Amino acid sequence: MLIDKEGRKITKLRVSLTDKCNLRCHYCMPVDQTFMDESKYLSPDEIVSVVSELKELGLQEVRLTGGEPLMRKSFPEIVEKLAALNLKKLSLTTNAIFLDRYLALLKDHRVFHLNVSLDSLDPENFKKITHGNHFEKVISNIRAAVSMGFSVKLNAVMMKGINDHEVNQFVKFSEDESVEVRFLELMKIGYARSNQSETFVSARDLIRNIQNEFQLKAITSPLDSTSFNFVTENGGQIGFIASESEPFCGHCSRWRLSADGILRACLFKDEGLDIKVRDRSVIYQELLGMKPTHRISEVSHTMNAIGG
Repeated sequence: MLIDKEGRKITKLRVSLTDKCNLRCHYCMPVDQTFMDESKYLSPDEIVSVVSELKELGLQEVRLTGGEPLMRKSFPEIVEKLAALNLKKLSLTTNAIFLDRYLALLKDHRVFHLNVSLDSLDPENFKKITHGNHFEKVISNIRAAVSMGFSVKLNAVMMKGINDHEVNQFVKFSEDESVEVRFLELMKIGYARSNQSETFVSARDLIRNIQNEFQLKAITSPLDSTSFNFVTENGGQIGFIASESEPFCGHCSRWRLSADGILRACLFKDEGLDIKVRDRSVIYQELLGMKPTHRISEVSHTMNAIGG
């Protein structure tokens, strides 16, 4: 079983399908970002093989991430093959630009949990943050997913002076649209390290601002949850991922697999193990000893390369 010396059980895997993205969120990557050659990707069968082996060792949940995973040409094949493994949960993180193309496929293969990255509810601000003019498409696809019965969470990276003034608008959006909104602290990862200190806003500051307009009731979350969560009087669901100010390393249950086959014990570990060149059963046991017990201050690799 995948249990480390601290007693942390690895039950969840984030699988990055590609480092490519059709947005250029300014905290994630430069506009002229270059991406890895697709020949370096793990094949669909290699991904499924790793997940199948880890399932035998106690893995329960897989989340498909990117970059933008819907840009992977073999996305339908990967979903179909992973669904056949009958994991406890198979989910997806996406920017939702291409989501309408795949909603039927996802529903047919029981991928009911969608996390949508959305950092602004204002079209012009969305364009400034992402360098993309896709706001209306994203909102339309979110609503289409909700109407089809998907469980949708919005992930909003909150930044001082950029989008933190929209925090109450996001709470109202949750109440009106039947989606959960999770506010993420800006982390010192890759490209964001240069100005993280100037734009950082803590989860507790956001909560204080929200409470000026909404009453929040705390709800219980699983011990290994990345977020702490609340509901509003009108049924809004909001959560906070305070990775910077209130890290949750002590109960983390996650590993990450990059598109080119590097398995990492933590988002904040540059070091990883290449599953393509060594005995994987040895790698799994070695990786258990690589998971940090405390929050590492920053990491150089880019978020789009390791997955959200």
